[in-house]
Amino acid sequence: MEFNLVIQGPLNEASINSIDAISNQFENVIVSHWNEDDSDLRKRIRSKNTLLVSQETPNREKTFGVMKDSTFYYSICSTLMGIKNSKSKYTIKMRSDEFYSDFSELKEVFRQDDEKFVFGNIFAKPWSHSPYHIGDHLFVAKTEYLRKGYDFLYDSYTTGANLFKNPWLIQGFPPRQTAENILAKSFLNAKKITNNWELKSTFIDNFDIVDINELGDYQARWVHGGRTYSSDNRFNWPTKRKEDL
Repeated sequence: MEFNLVIQGPLNEASINSIDAISNQFENVIVSHWNEDDSDLRKRIRSKNTLLVSQETPNREKTFGVMKDSTFYYSICSTLMGIKNSKSKYTIKMRSDEFYSDFSELKEVFRQDDEKFVFGNIFAKPWSHSPYHIGDHLFVAKTEYLRKGYDFLYDSYTTGANLFKNPWLIQGFPPRQTAENILAKSFLNAKKITNNWELKSTFIDNFDIVDINELGDYQARWVHGGRTYSSDNRFNWPTKRKEDL
């Protein structure tokens, strides 16, 4: 099957309640969460190919180069722990407050070129508006690239290493340097692509997109905006396919 699913973030009913129904689409499902999360939610999972791993909630106040009021560092820590436990060739990452019932379209687009990073279109922006602003809620790539990229991000923000030589890491400076933008560049860095980042062709050659409305029943969240999207309340977004990037 070659794919593992990493669900990252605080334990949430949305993803927990979907695991038993979707686990047969993966070699393993890895739930990476925090030690203090509600243990009762863990008991709902019956799938034998599901692994739960946890850690203490990280202290954002001790970080470097990442915004203290952003959840980006939390995401890095929980995603990295999940990826470290993923032994499959490919890993799909999903947020814990979301779910998707059918990953076929995501896998199919990715299999067309498994050297790419393929992401769900939620809040993705075209190059003309914001270069490298990918969707970071749901994505898939080779596990080795994701591990290298997330290791680099974690080391950079936890120790302050790499920031001087790699100013693209500094979140919010300049303002267009968002978590999505940084994550995309960390993937290029993991692939040892260090030149021509300013060219749209570099982006197109290494990234692709899927419309989350093609992933069966789903729930996707915009937490700051207080909105929940679903099969009944569709996420209507103009950036849906490669031609829109």
